[in-house]
Amino acid sequence: MASDHLYVPFIESVKNTFRKNADIEICIERSFYTQNDDIRSLGVASIINFFGKVKGRFLIDMEKELIFAVAKKMNGADFDSENEYMVLESVQTLSKIIAGNAIDELNNLYLAEIKAAPPIVLEGKDALITVPKVEPVSMDCTTSCGRLKINIAIEEDNTTGEY
Repeated sequence: MASDHLYVPFIESVKNTFRKNADIEICIERSFYTQNDDIRSLGVASIINFFGKVKGRFLIDMEKELIFAVAKKMNGADFDSENEYMVLESVQTLSKIIAGNAIDELNNLYLAEIKAAPPIVLEGKDALITVPKVEPVSMDCTTSCGRLKINIAIEEDNTTGEY
């Protein structure tokens, strides 16, 4: 498992981004725990891979009620289905903001030269998401609109010993 300080920017970014962009407060239900088995999706998940001196994957998985609340706040409209274009686009935008802020912080703190790939958005309750070979950690959270799971896998390429 990577050093805990590499995960913190992602968690802080999740909390700040939900508060700022959707007016939703995140409550941590269960702190970091190792999750080596496949993840059953809560409804809609977004995965962003990143690479550089630190590489890995950031996954955020949300119940559809939470997705609808986020999409409504971001778009000013109600939605009936989690696979509507603007709902999925809202998830993609939210995950890009979260990962972008976290990666910027890691780059500023550690000169990690991290770049992110575009997000992949998956829709489907109980869809299986395979965990990467690198040992991932998860964190379970709740909001007034529904549950979410954060899953982060980080592999350090620490050739300089600076982390």
